Amino acid sequence: MNRQIDRDRQIIYCDRNIEVRPLGLREAPALYDAVHQSKRAIGEWEAWCTPDYSLADAKLFLQRAIEQWHVNQAYDFNVIARSSGLVVGSVAINQISQLNQMANLGYWVREGYTGRGIAAVAARAAAAFAFGKTGLTRLEIVAQAGNLRSQRVAEKTGATLECLARNRLVFHGEPRDAKVFSLVPSDLGLPVPVAA
Repeated sequence: MNRQIDRDRQIIYCDRNIEVRPLGLREAPALYDAVHQSKRAIGEWEAWCTPDYSLADAKLFLQRAIEQWHVNQAYDFNVIARSSGLVVGSVAINQISQLNQMANLGYWVREGYTGRGIAAVAARAAAAFAFGKTGLTRLEIVAQAGNLRSQRVAEKTGATLECLARNRLVFHGEPRDAKVFSLVPSDLGLPVPVAA
């Protein structure tokens, strides 16, 4: 599973509306703009999205994401609207456990672009990347119990709801219950990766 993956401008999904590709440092202003326009909606469920989120925060996140990619600790992607070039969301494979060949799958979509199926398409693309390129055999989507929008996206990706886990997440210092969904290669019609 510890394979080095080339990240240079590798588009993992493209259709007439969006493309999903690895993050680039030059996209910091576009990422900041997407988060800034969506702070209220994202911040309701994601602790990293605070009212004072800044361009410096976006730059730092991008730098760390690129560093984590190079050491196979996380794989973050921007979701780009092809017609405008806007960053309309993000999807990530992170919290990787090489021992158990599993990771977390997370996503968000810019305000004004929700409800179009973008998150589900991007999440499936990231999952296919993870199963096809990294040797992972399980992805978990963990959504706060009240985050119905994220849960609907998980269902649309083909993920299976496994449980309501008590105190599964900590949000601004407070334990929160969360629904845990799983995706395995067969959910996407893919073979189980063979251990390297």
